[in-house]
Amino acid sequence: MKISVRKDLEGHNFLVKGLRLFTVPLMNHIPKSFLQKIMIKTSLDAGTVVKTGGSTMALEVMYTRYHRSLFSRGISQGLSDLFWHHFISQPKALRNRLKIVEEVAESRIRSLVGDGGKNIKILNIGGGSSRALIHGIKKLKEEGLEFSPEIVNIDKDERAIEMGKNLSKNLGLLNIFTWINGDAREMDSEIKPQSFDIVEMVGLMDYFKDERAVKVLEIVYKNLKKGGLFIVANVGFNDEMKFVEKTGWPFMHYRTVKDINDIIEKAGFEKETNFILEPLGVHIVAIVEK
Repeated sequence: MKISVRKDLEGHNFLVKGLRLFTVPLMNHIPKSFLQKIMIKTSLDAGTVVKTGGSTMALEVMYTRYHRSLFSRGISQGLSDLFWHHFISQPKALRNRLKIVEEVAESRIRSLVGDGGKNIKILNIGGGSSRALIHGIKKLKEEGLEFSPEIVNIDKDERAIEMGKNLSKNLGLLNIFTWINGDAREMDSEIKPQSFDIVEMVGLMDYFKDERAVKVLEIVYKNLKKGGLFIVANVGFNDEMKFVEKTGWPFMHYRTVKDINDIIEKAGFEKETNFILEPLGVHIVAIVEK
């Protein structure tokens, strides 16, 4: 396996690193109920994360932080957002993960088109709003790249699918999607084997035990074309795990690079996996070909 670290993404400056020596232990040890009250009272964004933890809505709040100016809701709200979005690693790390996935997908699509591929099929498992794919494909289309993408998004959350539909519609890409409200473990009945050039499963394996993760990845392997690319991610061990749990976020299975690699190999993938670590050390993105 190969491991690289993307140092060009969002990180913490020296001031924030210094303050985090005090704020991280504090956030990890504040009682759960008190922490949630603080988050809800001080910030609309932090409050949304508490109320919708683990959902696409919570992720979208953190993904889209830069879609508005920091102090657009006033000084006090701005200062609170500054803390929750920039002193806490999770939002930055999620935005880093999003950028990595978007760039990996873009790179593979360019490669496929360069090799003569025009009809590119992508499967997004537990894809939520499909933000990375939507923005990546929109960018490639604006660059003038000629290809016909087809994306199948499977997600159990109907609200996530609605958000994805709205986002793709706003960017003129609704027609390239097939939206399936269903369980990843039962997707075999919805799709054809060996039919996808790219499969993305980011933000889902974190909630699977090892045995279940292997079974889902076996389904992924079966549905990838030979030479197809699989993009998967898992949250790694980090210093804010207690804090995340206290926000009300669903239980997650933290894993090391080796843990993820073992699951990928047990699922049948034989080629070497490339691992990309974002600079805050929270998320691990794995890329492997069939």
